[in-house]
Amino acid sequence: MYSVINNVEKLVSSVSDIAETKIALIKLKAAGKISTSLSTLVFFLIIGLFGSLALTIMSFGFAYFIGSELNNISYGFFIIGGFYVLTGLLVFINRKKWIQAPISNLIINKLIQL
Repeated sequence: MYSVINNVEKLVSSVSDIAETKIALIKLKAAGKISTSLSTLVFFLIIGLFGSLALTIMSFGFAYFIGSELNNISYGFFIIGGFYVLTGLLVFINRKKWIQAPISNLIINKLIQL
């Protein structure tokens, strides 16, 4: 009888150890997914920042160039502004296909990978 009780205690102890190990593994996987997602987000924010800066500087350059060719600097700025308005409308119209779906798929793939 003593050996059966001893075996049951060992079994309960083993199940407890397995449960603790699984909980620790789940915590580590969650930490890995969160850190991967955050690092991807920071990467895209940095790339977006530098891209926006470069685009701004190039826009001023193009506006001055176009304006100097048309003998009126303000025309260049109006033309560049109109280009951005048209581009913004195009992106707004296709936002689900071009922005929302790819970002959703990227996040889901990052969370499923680990």
